[in-house]
Amino acid sequence: MGLTVASTTTRAERNACWEIPNRKRSKSVCKTKLPISPIFAVNLTSNCIAGVCALKVHVGFFALSSLKNKIFLTFLLLILLPYAFLQFYSIRQIEQSVEKQVIEQNNKQLEQLKLTFEDLRGTVFRIAIRLEKDPVIISLLSGGGPAEEEDRRKLMDSLWNDLKSNALPSPYVFYSITDLQNRQYASYIPGKILSYKSALDQNGLEEMKSGKAGYVWVSDQETDLRPEDGKSPRLVTLYSQLHDERGREVGLLRIGIDFQTWLSSMAKSFPITQDFFLLNEKDAMLGGTGDRSDDVLAAFIRAGAGTDGGSHMVNGAYLYNRMPIPAMKWTLVSRFPLQLFFGDIEQMKQRMVSTFLLFTLVFVVITFFILSTITRPLRLLQKKMAEVADKQFQTHLPTRRYKGELLAVARAFNKMVSDVHALLRRLKEEERQKEAVRFQMLLSQMNPHFLLNTLNVVKWNVLSKGDEETAAICMSLGRLLETSLNEEADLIHFRTEKELTEAYVSILSFRYDQHFELHWECDERIAFALVPKLSLQPLVENAIFHGLSNKERGGAVWIRAYAAEGRCYLEVEDNGAGWNPATAPNPARKRKSIGLTNIKERLELLFKKDGRLDIEPLPAGTRVKLGFPLLMAEPYTEAERGSNDVERTARGG
Repeated sequence: MGLTVASTTTRAERNACWEIPNRKRSKSVCKTKLPISPIFAVNLTSNCIAGVCALKVHVGFFALSSLKNKIFLTFLLLILLPYAFLQFYSIRQIEQSVEKQVIEQNNKQLEQLKLTFEDLRGTVFRIAIRLEKDPVIISLLSGGGPAEEEDRRKLMDSLWNDLKSNALPSPYVFYSITDLQNRQYASYIPGKILSYKSALDQNGLEEMKSGKAGYVWVSDQETDLRPEDGKSPRLVTLYSQLHDERGREVGLLRIGIDFQTWLSSMAKSFPITQDFFLLNEKDAMLGGTGDRSDDVLAAFIRAGAGTDGGSHMVNGAYLYNRMPIPAMKWTLVSRFPLQLFFGDIEQMKQRMVSTFLLFTLVFVVITFFILSTITRPLRLLQKKMAEVADKQFQTHLPTRRYKGELLAVARAFNKMVSDVHALLRRLKEEERQKEAVRFQMLLSQMNPHFLLNTLNVVKWNVLSKGDEETAAICMSLGRLLETSLNEEADLIHFRTEKELTEAYVSILSFRYDQHFELHWECDERIAFALVPKLSLQPLVENAIFHGLSNKERGGAVWIRAYAAEGRCYLEVEDNGAGWNPATAPNPARKRKSIGLTNIKERLELLFKKDGRLDIEPLPAGTRVKLGFPLLMAEPYTEAERGSNDVERTARGG
């Protein structure tokens, strides 16, 4: 089938346009034929494919469009990066978990230290009450007891020894009693002797002197211990005035706690070494076991000043924590070195990161090698595809290098190349055949204008002699001849096909002396439906010559045309002798067979598998049915819509 484009298109559009049936296109508009060779179309397609493939080959090794690089990038984005994120997230979770455990453990240690200190303070307070109620001490301070000073001191030494061994066996607690005569009885050897008045005049004892308090804790009492007995320059001291039975003052009890030494001892007792500090109610540092010049520690103390609850802070290599002592309004602060724990974690993290990077590098190399192995055959296939046009489809892809899906692709490529090569050979043969057929067709036409003009001369000759019947035959024959010689249109309007059939029947009616009738049953809505040219005439001819030729009277031919479900149907039915395919063909039957074969082949060329020709024998006669897709092509102008002149329509008005 030829190629048809509208005559109003440009040269470039006409050179690249395949024939597409247009249901709305008029014959007067779409009449220009462009015989574009299918071989040219195949070569054009192959050249385009080869050009694209060659362009991709020269893009570059690291081009993002490369399949290998795309897969590798996908591996990095969807596998490697999420896995790396998961690894670092896991390490961070481990750090946070260990940090949380360290904080909890540090809180427990501070709580234990607080309870120990409160227990020590409570025991000291109970001992103070016991000593205050001890009649031996009250008698001794009131002037009773042994007269000798040495005996009096021995009595007190035995009391101190009993307290140290039974009541409070602690080396960090020191006892001292001063009477009104400035005699001092102590459980230790004082570094300096304090008189009763000087001891009572110290800061913090104003409420005791005024009688408002019987017991007073002094947090910054200057120590009177010798350097070998205590390390702290100040003691936490409990003061209590001793009275006799009459309520008269008889002495002053002092119980001092060397909290610096006690803190150092307690810090060493914990399994993890850390620093502890004791703050008074004003958040002033009373003492501690570590470096007190730490700026971060000072900032942490200032940030928590005035708060009653605990808090913690992680800064750099230390964890700072605080625990209040409500009974004394003091605060315990700890400084925990995180490197004891996180030092191992940091090493573990470094090892994990190093191992991860090493394995990542190995897997990246392996992945890249695997991708290269996979894509190398694809690159070879791409190269062969680029060579297809240059080698005129003579290339071949060796399949021994491929396996699995790539082997199937290689085989499919080889089959495609072989099929295209065979198609090219077949197209070349068809082109040669078409040229030969066209040459024969041109020879057979022998100047159709000469034939039509000759027939026109005959028509006017018989009219001049008054033979109108012969003139009518000439006019009908002229219409048939002009339509058959018009090679430009393969599909015509059903209205035109009907007129041609009526012209042919009018010719036959003169031969058979009107002994048959023609009945039309047509749907007017398909008047402008496109039907194969000269498709009804051979069927009507067969019905008359082979069905009604032996029937003298009562012959009838029914022609039906209708549309259903997007298809157009043409039926020719007669009430003649009928059709028997088993009957031996005679010369007349041979012509019938040629007509039906011609129609069937034209249907296949025009509509492929969508065109059908069915022959149905009837009890009296035969029905032949044509079926093909319904294509509507209404004319653009009203003049063409109302024109019934076949000659003017074919010639463009």
